[in-house]
Amino acid sequence: MSARILLVDDTPTVRYRYEILLRREGYEVDAACSAREALKILGDGSAHDLVVSDLRMPEMDGTELLVAIRSAPALQMLPLLMLTGSDEEQDVVRALELGAQDYVRKSCKPSELLARVKVLVHMKYLQDELVYAGETDMLTKLSNRRFGVKRLTDEIARSRRYERKLAVAIIDIDHFKRVNDALGHQAGDDVLVAVASELSRVSRESDCIIRWGGEEFLFVFPETSCDKAAGIVERFRQHLEQHAVPIEGAENGMVSVTVSGGVAQLRDDDSLESLIDRADAALYRAKDTGRNRLLRWEGAELLAVGP
Repeated sequence: MSARILLVDDTPTVRYRYEILLRREGYEVDAACSAREALKILGDGSAHDLVVSDLRMPEMDGTELLVAIRSAPALQMLPLLMLTGSDEEQDVVRALELGAQDYVRKSCKPSELLARVKVLVHMKYLQDELVYAGETDMLTKLSNRRFGVKRLTDEIARSRRYERKLAVAIIDIDHFKRVNDALGHQAGDDVLVAVASELSRVSRESDCIIRWGGEEFLFVFPETSCDKAAGIVERFRQHLEQHAVPIEGAENGMVSVTVSGGVAQLRDDDSLESLIDRADAALYRAKDTGRNRLLRWEGAELLAVGP
């Protein structure tokens, strides 16, 4: 997939020249005629790898665009290359001090511009790789616990701000140690990957699935009641119960896997820790009363979910 660049310049001929140049190098290019239009196109910044912007523009100039981008949390890591037709050193110094990664004069040769673009696009790729590695459990490719805590903290704040429901579920693979002991750690890893894949399949786009630790997974359900979240997890539990996991070295090449779980909904007096603790308490009650089952909180009472 080619890198996507946002090109910002108020002069149509300049904008067209650079757009053609970048497209010929294989980049996808969005063009904006003003800083304000650029901010609208950027949105949360997830679609773009680089902004190439003129420094001098009417109304809102390149440095003001730079400040706006660096002030938005979602855009702070987005690289910026400033274009300038000015010979005034102070303009360039100010842009760099405000957070631009590089600058290039409009009088430069196309090869110089392309070389600088290439370096910044590669830098963004490396940044994204580091972020991914820092937020992802590399075995299951789910979110890791560190990112999960941050995401859940954000969702709790959003739930309270907009007075929306929020539910969580903790799921644990039953008798996981037996798989490791009988078939080895590779088989255990294969089971974790299979369960994670199935969790991803049943989840909604708004949900967040986290490898919480070992064979435990945390499911975060924004704008979802405890009852509805429990229904989603129960369907997953039933599907897993009915479909063995293919594991090399196992008898008939398959291993039966079941899970137990607990579901809780955010209360007014909950902290992140107390919300997790209540889901955890439901999980361990499910394990103590037979495993392969799901319990959810209804007020101060634990109720079984499903048959």
